[in-house]
Order: sequence, then structure tokens, then C-alpha cells
Amino acid sequence: FCSSIDTKHKIFTNLDQLTRKLDYKLDYFVVFSSVTCGKGNAGQTNYSFGNSMCERICEQRRRDGLHGLAIQYGPVGDVGVFEGTDQLLNFSALRKQRINSCCDVLDKLLSVKQAIVTSYVKVDQTKGESGGRQKKMIKELWRALGIDPDNTPNHLTLGEIGIESMFAVELQQELEREWNMKVSLNNVKSITIGMLKDYEAGRIGEIKKHLDDIRRAKANLLKMKFLIPTETHTRLNSVKKGTPVYMMPPVEVNFAGMEELAQKINRPVIGLNWTREVSQLTSLKEVSEYYVKLLKSLEPKGPYEVLGYFDGAIICSKLLRKQMVNKAVIVDVINDALFRDDEPTDEDLLIMLLTILSKEIPESFKDKIVREIKKEPNFQNKVKLIINEIVDVAGKGLVANDMEPIFLIMIARIRMLSEYRLNKRKKFSNKMKLTIGKKWAKKTGKLVLIKPFQFTSVEDIDAFLDKSRDTYFLPSTDDNNENIITEPIDNEMPFDLAATVIVDKIVESFK
Repeated sequence: FCSSIDTKHKIFTNLDQLTRKLDYKLDYFVVFSSVTCGKGNAGQTNYSFGNSMCERICEQRRRDGLHGLAIQYGPVGDVGVFEGTDQLLNFSALRKQRINSCCDVLDKLLSVKQAIVTSYVKVDQTKGESGGRQKKMIKELWRALGIDPDNTPNHLTLGEIGIESMFAVELQQELEREWNMKVSLNNVKSITIGMLKDYEAGRIGEIKKHLDDIRRAKANLLKMKFLIPTETHTRLNSVKKGTPVYMMPPVEVNFAGMEELAQKINRPVIGLNWTREVSQLTSLKEVSEYYVKLLKSLEPKGPYEVLGYFDGAIICSKLLRKQMVNKAVIVDVINDALFRDDEPTDEDLLIMLLTILSKEIPESFKDKIVREIKKEPNFQNKVKLIINEIVDVAGKGLVANDMEPIFLIMIARIRMLSEYRLNKRKKFSNKMKLTIGKKWAKKTGKLVLIKPFQFTSVEDIDAFLDKSRDTYFLPSTDDNNENIITEPIDNEMPFDLAATVIVDKIVESFK
């Protein structure tokens, strides 16, 4: 690394420091950098790093009111690694730039205000050979990767295999040119072998869906705020009149993802926050007691109207049994695949975390994360791995100050809910079910149980909905309890409480 970096960096550091001592300002201070620095290249990490250090010098000079310009040139034909050969460019849409062209461009770039600029020559590929060229490009990619696509698992991503940046740039430009798909280099590396096989065969659907999923996930992530609240509660809309609706804390800790829902409810909506203080509690029973006290401090007389999901749904059902609420709306996002009859392992907890974040993470990203966390022995490192992937998907603009502690809180809540369900299930006999049914008929307020699911895969919907009631230790449909209304909703992602069908049903329930 040092032999590669020092050649350039030390020279330009010295030139920068020496020229600053001159009695006059330089008209121009120019560094010739490389496109591999801007785009990245695993095979030229040291070379790219050296160029990157020189680029930082130019940026600092600009901040200090001095001239500084770094030009990221593409392949140059008359000198360097590409002199006299096109072999390395067979796959690329970049072509060699001649020295005289580099000088012409330099003359123009000296007048720009930016510290870092790029110059390269793209080949003209607009002539009509789309289908054949597409196949040729993918075949060149297989060759460049050194793999046989027929013997390579479809789920592996280009990033996992190790695609060189030049080839990633070519695929990026191909998708933009042929299909008008704007895609970052990071997202190119998330494309799988299976998607490329489809693309080679002329089927663009899977890649398009994958990139659309990434765009949607990015938009969802940027709406979220990974910040732990400091106040005990938050007003989520500006409505002053009417009976307040109290929202139990979302599993993601922050209410940012539920603000749109709150705006549609024509009553005051108050979010009960999960603060660092609540994180000190170790059981769902203690958590429930905390929120009972908080409700009483906010509105001593009651009764209340509440909304909850996940562990918040358990709190809502407890409030009903304590006769503290007129109405509770529960969104049942739990299924048996998530919560089995035995204690979850660390890996189970992380899979559940990824399921909760399913609307924020595209499926291929999730599959890749699962493969990687299985290889990593350390639990903290597994969590950091998930965080890094999410930051990669979201890009700039993500509010992630407390992302790691929030993920640890989410995992702790999953564990608490699992322990609560296991302990309850051991005590939950048929005789108890009968007693609960009678108590609910006499004492409780109204409960609306919303169940989002893909019901096309369910044979017996009534039996399935009874299972949903059983999840929260509620009376079955056989008890004919008029206080409980079950509302099935066909929706692919149960945890997506911002989905229109779920939002509309919640709003309707509070009218």
C-alpha cells in the first residue's frame, strides 16, 4: 500500500504545503486522478486510495480559497495499463481517451468550481443490435467473473462473487441506456446470478422488480427516524377535539412511520413512547404496568381508546381485561412461523428482526443478510452487519443516530414477547379458555382485531382467525362474544402499517 500511495500522495502534500508559502497564489493546482477512485475497484484499492487522498487535498484547498482540481480520468490510450491493448476493455462501455483529448478536456475543466470532476469516453452503442449485444455483454460478464452460470447458485449476488467496478459501471450504464433504470453501483452489486440469467434470456422483469423494491425500501427507510424518544409521549396530529386515541409504542421504537396514519384519524392521537427508561424493564408484565401508569398520569379518569400491534397488542388486551378502555384496536402481525413453541435462538431473533423490517429490506438483500449472519459467530457483529446493509440501501439522508441501540431494543422486545407467550401457553388450559370467554362477555370494552395476511393461501379462514385470537389469549368465535370483531385484510406485508388497506381499516375502526 505505502509504495503505491506515497508515490503520489507525498509529492502532492509537499507541493500543496510549499506553494502555500509562495508570495503569490497559484492560478491552478491540478491532480490527475482515476475513475477507479470515484467508482471503486477491488483490484486497485491501494491505487484508488492514493488518488482519493490527493482528491482530499484539492477539496481542502478549495475550502481555503485556493485552486484545487482533481480529474478522474478513465482509461487513457497512450500511457499506462491500457497502452496498446483493448483486452481489458472488451466488456466495458468505456473506450480509451487519447492524450490530446485529455488536454482538450483539461482546458475546459480548469474553469469549473467543483474540486472533483470526471472525464472518460463512452462507446457509441446506439446502433440496433440490442438483443445480440445484451447477450454478448452478459457472456463477457460471466467470463470476467470467472464463473459458469449453470453451476452457480441463482441467489448469489454480484457483490458476493466480487465484480470489478469497471464491469459494474458497464452493467449500470446498460440498464440506464436500454431500460431507463437509474441504479447506483451498490445496487448493481445486489443483482443476483438468477436475475442476470433472466436478463440474458431477454426477461427484464426480475431485475426491474428488484430495483423497484430497492427504490421503495429506500423511500420507506428515509421516512423512518432511528432516534430513541426522550419524552414519555408525543402528539402525533394537531386535532384538539374528541376522545384521544393512544398508540402503543411501535416495534421500531419511533412513531415516524405512523405519522401518516395519525393524520387521517379525526381525533387527537397520542403516541406512548418507548424511552431508554422502558428499555431497563425485563418482562412484558413490567412493560404493561409502566404503560398503565403512564395512561393514568396522562388521563386519570379514563376510560381510554387504544391502538397497538406486536407486544403493544398484548398491552391493549390487558387494558381491556382491566376494564380501562372503551375500545381497543389490535393489528395482529404475528404468525406461527415467527413464534414457535420453544425459546428462540439468537439467529431466530435476528430472522424475526428482518421480518419486522421486511418492507424496508428487499427480499434479495434479506436473503444475503441471512447467509452472512450465519457465517458470523459474534452476535453484536451480526447486528452491525444488518445495520451496514440497511445504511447501504438507504444511502444519504438516513437519520440513524440510534440505529444500533434501537435494533437491540427490538430484539429484546421480540424475546420478551416470546417468553410471555411461552409462559402463558403453559398455563392456558381449556378450562381457562372457558373462564376467559365468560369474563370477556361480562366485563370488557369493544375490541377490533385486524388481521392482515395473504388469505389466498389459507384453506379455512375461520380456523385461521381463531388462531389469531388464540395468539392474544382471547375468546374463540364459538363464544359468540359481541365485544370482539375480527377484520381480515388481504395484504402481503403484515408489518406494513402504512399500507393503505390497513390504514383505512384502522381509521374506520375509530370513527
